[in-house]
Amino acid sequence: MRPLNTNSTHLQHTHFTLKHLHTTRKGITLIEMVVVIAVLGMAIPVLLSAWANVAWRAVRSEAVADAAFYGEELMEWAKSKRFDEKTTAPWTGSAAFGVDAGESGANMNTFDDVDDFVNASDIRVTQSPGGFRRSAAVEYVYLNTAPNPDAWISCGAVNCGAVTDCAACAQCCYKRITVTVSHAANLISPVTLTTIVR
Repeated sequence: MRPLNTNSTHLQHTHFTLKHLHTTRKGITLIEMVVVIAVLGMAIPVLLSAWANVAWRAVRSEAVADAAFYGEELMEWAKSKRFDEKTTAPWTGSAAFGVDAGESGANMNTFDDVDDFVNASDIRVTQSPGGFRRSAAVEYVYLNTAPNPDAWISCGAVNCGAVTDCAACAQCCYKRITVTVSHAANLISPVTLTTIVR
């Protein structure tokens, strides 16, 4: 076992060295600062890019939800109207879809049947807050039962006749309403809602 060195010079020197280290290490070195700046310089763009991507997705999600809401609003307005201008069959032919005599495309308060919304110019129909545009299309359809069951088939241009069993286009038993909502700045792809009325 080695005896403890009690030499006062050695003890003073050790005390001075520890004290010196303690007083000189109060901050960070220039090299450490450069390393921190370099790491932050590499990390910040990645973090900002991720944040921008999340923000963009949130804006798009909100825009899709808004478009669906505005589409449902127009769909409910259309569904609240009568099936046709006429109150009994044969119904109005598809070539006459749109506003009828005594109605104005610029005033939706005059609309009384679902096809009056076709080519409407009333801004309550065509525009929504936030830059959304919407339109409605109406067409006659029939339910095909064979060979492809439960498929709604578009009738195209049709003159309506007597209604017997609703199994053919010429009976004009069903109308398909399609509402399309788009954004003026192409923020989203157009949102389309469809329903069948009778």
